Amino acid sequence: MKLHTPLLLVLLAATALTILASSPAHASLCQTIRVSTSYPHSAFPNQAVSVMTTVAGSCTSDGEDYFAVRVDLADSVSNVILSSNSTPIGYNANNFSVAVHNAATSPKNNQTWTINVNTYLVDAGATSGKYLLNSTEIAIQIGYNPLPEFQPAALLILVLGTIGLISPRLKQAKQSAQR
Repeated sequence: MKLHTPLLLVLLAATALTILASSPAHASLCQTIRVSTSYPHSAFPNQAVSVMTTVAGSCTSDGEDYFAVRVDLADSVSNVILSSNSTPIGYNANNFSVAVHNAATSPKNNQTWTINVNTYLVDAGATSGKYLLNSTEIAIQIGYNPLPEFQPAALLILVLGTIGLISPRLKQAKQSAQR
């Protein structure tokens, strides 16, 4: 019996679909338990700033894949990567806690500097790549933040308010003196 080419293609496609449909589904490889970041809340202009990110978690690890945690610091306004660093977990990632150190140089001007701290889990196995675990925005005050009582607008309001309180009393005293 001779099969025609179109019928043969349909049979091959059906067989391939059956094999692909029976492939096991893969569950999430890792769960993040905690991501915490420590950093200075103020710095001087053009100063090295250190950011420490600690990641604790648990992965389904069979000892074949190599795991690491990568942290990127990115400027929130320009999205430019300021620093990228990773720390290995190793082949046994069933329970882990690692710290990743990043450093960046603060801007040259007094301002509030906002940075995105993006934390990734990297599986160096052939079947997977990087997974975004956490994205946090931090703010660091660069230089001195002016105190509200010394701002010119606040001083002007204070002077005008004082004049507004004294002026009616001066008019009243002047009228009393003229009587």
